[in-house]
Amino acid sequence: MKIKEEAVRLYLEEGLGYRTVAERLGLRSKTQVEVWVKRHQEERSFADKRSHPPNLNSIL
Repeated sequence: MKIKEEAVRLYLEEGLGYRTVAERLGLRSKTQVEVWVKRHQEERSFADKRSHPPNLNSIL
């Protein structure tokens, strides 16, 4: 989660652009920085919302 917070900080506090932040942090896309900044501004969580496959051990 630290990279997300750093990306938002660089954008908001340092005034760097999305592309510059992405390049500095080794991210593949500036779009990811845009999403993180938007979530931060909306005071939403950075938690991963992707669904995960069920744990097979819990089924057995």
